[in-house]
Amino acid sequence: MSVQELEQRTRHALRLSSRWLSGHLSPRRTLYIDSTANIPVSDVRFLPGRLGEWVLTVSKGIWDVLTIWDLSSSGTESRKACEWSLRGGLFNGLALNSSSGSEATVALAVSKDGEHKVHLLSLQTKEAGNYCLETISTVLSGMKPTKLEGDLLALSDDVTQTVIFNWRLRTSAILQQPEDDAGIWHPNRSIQVVFAHRSVLVVRACSIHLFPYPVLEEIPPTYHSIAQHSFGWIDGVCVTPSRSNSPILSILLRGESDDPWSSGLHSLDQYTLTPNPISNDENDEEGSFIPPYIFPPTLTAKVPAIRGSLRCRNVLLGPCGTAAWIQPQDRAVVGLAWPGNEDHPLLAIHPTSGNESLMVAAFPGPLARDKDDDVEQDGDVVGTRSTAVATNGLNNWTALDYDEEVGRIIHRQYSWKDDYGRSNSESLEGDGSSMCVREQVDAMWSEIACATHGRTLGTQVKVAPSNEFTGPGTSCVTFSFRCLR
Repeated sequence: MSVQELEQRTRHALRLSSRWLSGHLSPRRTLYIDSTANIPVSDVRFLPGRLGEWVLTVSKGIWDVLTIWDLSSSGTESRKACEWSLRGGLFNGLALNSSSGSEATVALAVSKDGEHKVHLLSLQTKEAGNYCLETISTVLSGMKPTKLEGDLLALSDDVTQTVIFNWRLRTSAILQQPEDDAGIWHPNRSIQVVFAHRSVLVVRACSIHLFPYPVLEEIPPTYHSIAQHSFGWIDGVCVTPSRSNSPILSILLRGESDDPWSSGLHSLDQYTLTPNPISNDENDEEGSFIPPYIFPPTLTAKVPAIRGSLRCRNVLLGPCGTAAWIQPQDRAVVGLAWPGNEDHPLLAIHPTSGNESLMVAAFPGPLARDKDDDVEQDGDVVGTRSTAVATNGLNNWTALDYDEEVGRIIHRQYSWKDDYGRSNSESLEGDGSSMCVREQVDAMWSEIACATHGRTLGTQVKVAPSNEFTGPGTSCVTFSFRCLR
């Protein structure tokens, strides 16, 4: 890293942290990309280590297509860098490499002609600044990739088993949780795998299991869980190693929120797994293994929330404790009465209308505001305020990703419009159309409305903040890119 780049990143980090600490979190720039093709997009992700300037999307058509978009242009253009697909192939899951310097960029599960493989794809630079995705290795497996870190790949089924595989050395180990945890009527799907302190944490839909860190061999050994806990059935969960001197794991989860007959009381809860100071690597005198983390997890903070149905149930938590999620529309606004006899900290919920809201919050950590601004809860549990940074009148957000390091959020919505439907925003059409770039250096922030080549992307870019369409008809996919800095 050059001295100039180090200075730029330091100044950016200071600006971003000052915004979190001050509570001024409205987006400084927003990009809308409307794809008019009848091909729905099922997933959007930021590529790790790319400063939030590269985005991956998965499109669902006759066969599936993975596309990488480059938003890093210093001018007014954003472009489709490359795409990858197999004719007739369907994608069943993916994992991006958290080690940006690794040769493998993404692990992609593909089903084609009854055969299931996991493709390790590498983003490579070609002549004239062009890019391509090339398969550098394959794994014959019907499991889904849930973690890719360097050469280590985690593959999980929807029942009880996770395999840790070194795709370069072709060695592996099996992590097996108890059979009685598997529900025949409620598959316990794997959501996340975390390579933690001397252990591996497997996060599933209704349980978390801690395993000893495995030794990978050509003939895979089997490891059983050494600690486990269940939060019940949940809508979303995210586990992140905290950025501290201790290898603490922070867990953010959203309980089931779409039961119309349940209590209005609801929240997003933060738990922590703290390292066990008396943990051992081998069995103690009584022949038991002491886990490297203390179970069960400890509840440390709550964010009051609203119940309701959602298409996008992801909750995303960064190492510094900042989080982003989609909040459903308020029942009270759409017709269901809010219970008035419950001791619910309504003041802690950011005022919303009957629309979905994009929410952010800073949980206890280096970017949390002073305790005087928090809503006190029971005992040692801290009540944290959330902030709505955007609303969606169409209530159709379906995918979300958040890059804490650069303060960027991307979300995707699916809407409809007919041939006579008109956007409330001004649109730019034609070849090479672009949007303006505006900077306010004296205010220590810049607002850059990124642009698109209409012919290259087959897209339409909208300028104004409104993004609603009227009338039924052809499909329209919208990506919104928001920057908090």
